[in-house]
Amino acid sequence: MRRELPVRRSGFTLIELLVVIAIIAVLIALLLPAVQSAREAARRSQCTNNLKQIALGLMNYESGNGSFPWTQGTVSTAYPVINNGKMPWDTPPATGAEYQNFGALALMLPFLEQTPTWNALNFSFGFNPFALADVCQGTGINQVINSFICPSDTGKGRNSYRASNGTNWDWWSRDPGSGPITRTQPGGQTIGTIAGVVDGTSNTVCFFERNRGSNNGGNGPALPGDVWTGNPQSQWGIPTYVVSNPMDFGILQQKLIPDCVAFVKTNPTGVLWTYSGYFWAAGEYTNSVGNFNLTPNSKVPDCSAWGGVGTGIGFFSARSRHPGGVNVALTDGSVRFVKDSIAPLIWLSLGTRGGGEIVSSDAY
Repeated sequence: MRRELPVRRSGFTLIELLVVIAIIAVLIALLLPAVQSAREAARRSQCTNNLKQIALGLMNYESGNGSFPWTQGTVSTAYPVINNGKMPWDTPPATGAEYQNFGALALMLPFLEQTPTWNALNFSFGFNPFALADVCQGTGINQVINSFICPSDTGKGRNSYRASNGTNWDWWSRDPGSGPITRTQPGGQTIGTIAGVVDGTSNTVCFFERNRGSNNGGNGPALPGDVWTGNPQSQWGIPTYVVSNPMDFGILQQKLIPDCVAFVKTNPTGVLWTYSGYFWAAGEYTNSVGNFNLTPNSKVPDCSAWGGVGTGIGFFSARSRHPGGVNVALTDGSVRFVKDSIAPLIWLSLGTRGGGEIVSSDAY
């Protein structure tokens, strides 16, 4: 009787299997950052293109109207009470609130290939952005316009881009601190034009990125676009309310920034306005306007002494999810990536249209 030898089966030993798994894990670890970097590069490219379209729309608006749009109109009220065209300090006072006014992006819609949305708005009235249904403006203001949202922005809302209010500390547009686009107000505020950008259109920012808020009502972790409101009270009463003024800049560094940091540290879950960038239509700080008081992606949080919505005064800074900086649109229609490491005074210089500063192109 012939004896059959046992068949030897080929296969991996446990050690060989573990080695293969380890090699695959190393390859994934090496590949993942490259894949993430490529995806972020694509998102950043799309974000750059969005800002480019906004900048070109601004140029076309100026060409067609003889001036830039405003950052915020006179205070108006929601339908059906007609806008009385007044300001809060007028007699009789305004019939509406700051957040009910249209801003630059709304006025620029026809120049951004958004005529149907433009036609859905009624500029004879303001709007109520947080009403469940605004029968007059709801169709228009609730539109999601993809070119107003940066793909890297992890917040919630309808707008990732802000019109520059220069180095003005509050919602006014005082000429010494004004950017290209200004806010209508009593006292002869100069409306923005290309000719009025005497610092040079290639050295003056008109729009920049700002993260949207978390939209969680303060019931979750804060995002960079959220604003701590109601404090610190030292934000009121600085000398000129123009941070590029040397006196104000000194107070900013010595008092305003430390007070904001201290307030947030002691109130980590304090009064938060989490709806930044919620509406592109609203022409005020928490939705479509920003300022240059902090450098891009500053570690200092955004604080506003204005209670509740934090709309009128404080830090409304350039912020993005792009590693190392933010995209900005210059008034010549170009887009630049500004690093977080930019010097504060250079950043302030890019914010003003007529500060007289000389900024070298390699300074940022």
